[in-house]
Amino acid sequence: MSKNPIVARRVFLDLEGLTRWDHHVTQRFPQAEKVPIFGLEPGSTGPWDGAATTSFGSVIKENGRFRLWYYGIRVPDHHKEQADLPMTCYAESDDGIHWRKPDLKITGQKRYPGNNLLSLPGVPTSVVTALPGADSKYLASTFMYPIPLEPDVQDVPGNPDPLKGNHGTHIWASDDGLHWRHVTKVVAHNDNSCLYADRATNRYLLYNKVMGMHGLTTRRNWIGLESRDGKHWEGYDGIRKWRETFVCDDYDDLRAQQHGFLHAETYNVGIYRAGEILVSIETIFDVGAPLMELFAGNPAGLCHTRLGFSHDGFKWRYPKGRPVWLERGEPGDLDAGWIMPSSTLVEHGDDLLFYYGGSRYDHDWHMNPDFSLRTDIPLSEHRDTIRVMMAKIKRDRFASLAAVWKGCFDVDVDHRMGGELFANVQARHGTVRVALAEKWGQGYGEIRKHDHLPGFSFDDCIPITGDDVRAPVRFRNARITDIPADKPLTLRFELSRSEIFAYEWA
Repeated sequence: MSKNPIVARRVFLDLEGLTRWDHHVTQRFPQAEKVPIFGLEPGSTGPWDGAATTSFGSVIKENGRFRLWYYGIRVPDHHKEQADLPMTCYAESDDGIHWRKPDLKITGQKRYPGNNLLSLPGVPTSVVTALPGADSKYLASTFMYPIPLEPDVQDVPGNPDPLKGNHGTHIWASDDGLHWRHVTKVVAHNDNSCLYADRATNRYLLYNKVMGMHGLTTRRNWIGLESRDGKHWEGYDGIRKWRETFVCDDYDDLRAQQHGFLHAETYNVGIYRAGEILVSIETIFDVGAPLMELFAGNPAGLCHTRLGFSHDGFKWRYPKGRPVWLERGEPGDLDAGWIMPSSTLVEHGDDLLFYYGGSRYDHDWHMNPDFSLRTDIPLSEHRDTIRVMMAKIKRDRFASLAAVWKGCFDVDVDHRMGGELFANVQARHGTVRVALAEKWGQGYGEIRKHDHLPGFSFDDCIPITGDDVRAPVRFRNARITDIPADKPLTLRFELSRSEIFAYEWA
């Protein structure tokens, strides 16, 4: 992988840069594949996560070890408690599939002996490896509800008291990922956020859920902030003086209505950088009746998961049709009711792993319209309702340009890094060939002068076959390094019963 991911990789979730194509080329959107994982079952080691082990949280792979910070929820003690009882739990894995909950002996020893709990308070929405130059190895974001800290677990020195005006989104720092210290409070809106460390631009991005109006209904929206150090944040100047990022619109409402609901909202977000674009994994909440007639979050409905993309992290776009990326399961499945993305995807060999909280039931199954617990549902029914699950795709395979027979398209080469070119292709039943042509000028979108440079035609290219996320592009009698570095180029692809997801200079 190139050291400069912004300019070296182009992923065909975003079609900017195409300058010519024929009608045989189509854009295709494969869905992620669900993979069973083990060891994170709710309550498997104790009651502190007996109701849910959900992926509000993050997975980081470092030195061959997977580390997971997740949101553990105990079964409520009585019906007057709220359903969200956040505690931060920690787990590890050697392969990303088989997980263990270690006996950390950090906190909660009197109440929950043998636990894997951290004293980090609130919902652990994100954990990231800090950017270079930081005074800690990790940063985290949590959301603290205006409810008491869990006794013997979170009521430790240094943790802000959420009942004294400290509810909201907070940033924390750690040197080991286990012991955390408070950094700052950022905002106090709604109940969810996503922290992302974007190494390509050397900044932290923080996305936070807020409430807004759309017609005579309220809607969950998201705003975006940025920081260079995790302490000082820009982009938020108060209510409605913010930078909106993820906002459902009337088209999303129409999609929700096609499935029997009333409107759509952005409920949760995860972020991943794929070359020159940022990719969002979004849970879209399809809201149904009853709708509240006051400014509050509507509780009833189901969800679907889709992808978006952005070049700057704040203006987000969607592929045509806004296709579903990960479907909920069938009734009775562990994720039949809900999918909650973790904060980012995890690179593992040729795969990208997607951890998520899968819920058996719809969003309001245990709640009254005012979010109080339904007394007609026994508390025992709250056990094992949400658990961490996993899906995967091959690296950068969010979308492809495909031809079921034969098709060609051209791409503007706005950056050329080095002399090697690699293509992410699926050509098990056909071939992919590449050509290079000179374009008329250096300007973006300039058309090509001719079909190909000498030695760089489709016939000169050694056909690419098979299934490879990084197939080298080779020509029989010429090398890309022979082309002068200042020559403006058009990159051409010929697809025969095949598809291409991305390409990369190295």
